[in-house]
Amino acid sequence: MTSATVKWAAALCACAATPVVADTATPDTAIAAGNWVKVFSLDVERALGRSTRIDTTSVVAGGIGRTFREAQVMLNASGRYARGSTAFLARSVDCRGSRVVTTQWRVIGPTGTVLGTSTGVGTVGRVEWDSEDGKVLRYVCRGILPR
Repeated sequence: MTSATVKWAAALCACAATPVVADTATPDTAIAAGNWVKVFSLDVERALGRSTRIDTTSVVAGGIGRTFREAQVMLNASGRYARGSTAFLARSVDCRGSRVVTTQWRVIGPTGTVLGTSTGVGTVGRVEWDSEDGKVLRYVCRGILPR
């Protein structure tokens, strides 16, 4: 296994017993449940400083278009988050209207402690398809992984 795979598995194991962000169709879903797909190559992840994963089983019609779960594992310490911290997000994207909103989020530290959580639904924003986030949303909308 690669170092990134071990970090990803450790983050999921540390949080597996903690229910967090889930899509609205299955509110009791635990973090580890689902089919998590790595969006970016290892080189891109290293440049970004985080690994982004999408739970393909959570992509369903709902919200402003399609709802899905996303996880971002910090590969480097960033601000108040230690290396290995994981942000879990429930998001919704309107693929045709180029709009996106984060409905819930929670950040779990490498030891399994909750470092932050959302208090409400975020504001709807425009999708910039050429950005890092736009490439993640393009995968949700079209199923095409970035190169």
